[in-house]
Amino acid sequence: MNNRNNLLTVMDIGSSKINCLQCSTDNNDITKVIGLSTIASKGIVSGVITDFNLAYDSISKAIKECEKQSNESIDELTISISSDKCFTKTIRAKAQVKDEIITAQDIKLTMDKVLEDTYFLDKKIINISPIDYIIDDADGIINPINMYGNKLEIDFLATYMGINQYKNYAQTITKCSVDIHRIVFSNNAAGFSVLNENELELGSIVVDIGARTTSIGMFIKNNFIFSNVLSFGGSDITEAIARKLSITYEEAEKLKVLYASVIDASQEEDIPYEIPSINFENEDNYIQVSRRRLYELVQPFYEEILKWIHNSIEKSGYKNSIGKVLVFTGGASQIDGLTTMVNNNYNYNSRIGTPKNIKFNNNEILDASHSVAAGLIQNEINIKNKNRNKYTFREDKRNLEKKKNFSFLKQWVGDNFF
Repeated sequence: MNNRNNLLTVMDIGSSKINCLQCSTDNNDITKVIGLSTIASKGIVSGVITDFNLAYDSISKAIKECEKQSNESIDELTISISSDKCFTKTIRAKAQVKDEIITAQDIKLTMDKVLEDTYFLDKKIINISPIDYIIDDADGIINPINMYGNKLEIDFLATYMGINQYKNYAQTITKCSVDIHRIVFSNNAAGFSVLNENELELGSIVVDIGARTTSIGMFIKNNFIFSNVLSFGGSDITEAIARKLSITYEEAEKLKVLYASVIDASQEEDIPYEIPSINFENEDNYIQVSRRRLYELVQPFYEEILKWIHNSIEKSGYKNSIGKVLVFTGGASQIDGLTTMVNNNYNYNSRIGTPKNIKFNNNEILDASHSVAAGLIQNEINIKNKNRNKYTFREDKRNLEKKKNFSFLKQWVGDNFF
């Protein structure tokens, strides 16, 4: 049995599948996956629960299967959500400094103004973090603690969802006799899973192409600063293939995974795969498809996704603040030729991101479809490590004044308010 204090359990709730991941960590911060379940997702479409009973059954099965593998009970989960009904908003709040020198209490008062904003009355803030500080109209402040000033302004990035959408998730999870520890926007989690230190610092974009949603997340100076979600993903492409070729969804998915490419084939080539037809007027009961035909079906969808990504970057206001780096993750990002297409058409450096620092069975690396779950684990590990020497304003004001690095400040905000 593992020490339960060293157990971390997360769940990535998607439209096609649910990943439940349980890990143990040792004193050397070695992370080992001890339970991993992947269950077909039902009753959840584009991050919205559409059938409570089906969603409950899917989540419950994922939890039980993970518990069976790990031989450990699950009492608490950190979950991720990807939905076009989940939003981010940058809000600037102002406060007068009480005692000339800025303290954590001044930051709390500033954050309270955001939390009390009438805009969020019918919404649930699932994460809020400071991304920029201004003292007496001087910007570029990294850490305002212990600095002199009269007026403090802070730009906060709030991630939120509809209050009823949140309640539906909460009810579904808690019915499984499991508490929700934290909710994280999936793109936020994926970024901290697949981006390296330089990409997080200098500015990069993560694109998560899931089953029913495609989301982008921008990161700079280790901050998650912007997101956007498109209600379209890999399962929509699979359905289009199935309709055009009159084959089942399952056969279309196999065809897409095994043979589809977004790079034009130089020659017409019949795919050596017999595809059963659902058209009973087909005398042979199966069809053959050339690679060229499959390219013609798939490539336009990915072209539209890339156009949406490009437009989102243009409209974000951060185009000139981040590097030209696109890191793709999610199951549908593993289509052949995607990074070549991006590099040729949009002049971005791109790659397929896989989770770092977490391995399965000591040597098997988790693939891109597990990036969000791995990112949730990494996020919890980071918080746990910082909490080993936890300082809070209430517990020890003197220690607060000694600790001056920005990462501590961000963690202090998270620990005390979310």
